[in-house]
Amino acid sequence: MNLPHDTQRNFRLHESKSDNLGLWLDRFADPAIDGQNKLQFFKDLKPVLHSKPYISRSSQGLIDAFYQRSLAVANSLPHARTFTASPEWRMVVGLGQSSILETAMTLDRVTGIPIIPASALKGLAASYAMLSVLETTQREQAEKDENSDFANIFGTQDKAGKVIFLDAVPTEAPTLEPDIMNCHYPDYYGGKTPNPTPYQSPNPVYFLTLGRNSKFAFALAGRDSSNNTAVLVRQAENWLKTGLQELGIGAKTAAGYGYLEVSES
Repeated sequence: MNLPHDTQRNFRLHESKSDNLGLWLDRFADPAIDGQNKLQFFKDLKPVLHSKPYISRSSQGLIDAFYQRSLAVANSLPHARTFTASPEWRMVVGLGQSSILETAMTLDRVTGIPIIPASALKGLAASYAMLSVLETTQREQAEKDENSDFANIFGTQDKAGKVIFLDAVPTEAPTLEPDIMNCHYPDYYGGKTPNPTPYQSPNPVYFLTLGRNSKFAFALAGRDSSNNTAVLVRQAENWLKTGLQELGIGAKTAAGYGYLEVSES
C-alpha cells in the first residue's frame, strides 16, 4: 500500500468512511495489484464512492456544493454561458496519467470528484474549429489572421483569448463502470517475439470509466463585458458543444468513448 505503516493502520480503522476517489486510486490502492484483483478493487469502490445508488449523504452534499461553487464562479464572470452534457456510452479523461494502477482518471485534487479540465475543453473547441470551420490542422495557420474569431477566442502566442473555459464538473453523483483493454500480443509489443503469433496469452488491463448517467455542467465566460466578447463566447460555446458531440472528449474516442449528448442547463 502506498502509505506509511501508521497511516495504513489508521486508514484500515476508518476506510469505510472515505468518499474521496482520489485517495482510493492514488494512496489506498496496493501498487502490486493486477489482473482480476484490480477488477475486484474497482468493483469494490462502488459501495463507498460516488457511484449510484450507494452514494453517501456526505458525498452527495460535497458534489452539490462543488457544482454550486462552479456555477457561482461562472456567473460572476461577464457573459457566462452554461450547459450540461452526458456520455452517450462511457467516458474517461486522463486515462494515461501517471498512476500506480497503470491507468488513471482526472479528478479534482482536493475532493476527488471527477472533472473535465478546462484546458481539454478549450483544446477540443479549438480542434473542432480548425478541422470543421477553418479546414486546417495547423494552429499557426488558424491564428494567421489575428482579428479572426479563432484568434480572439483562443488567443495567440502574443495575446490571451477573450473567452474563458472553466472545468466541467458533475451535477450529481457520476456512475463508475470498470472496463478492460486487452493486449492480445504482449510478447510482440514487448519486443520478445518478432511476430504477433496467435498463441500469446492476452494481457488484460482494467480501468475505470464514467457511465452514461454521469451528467456534467460546462461553463464559458468572457474576459470583459463588451458586446463583441458576448458574441465570441456564444461562438466558442457552439464549437465546444459540437466538438463534444462529433469529436468526443478524453481517451479512446476512436473506440466510441467520450461522445456526449448535449442539453441546455
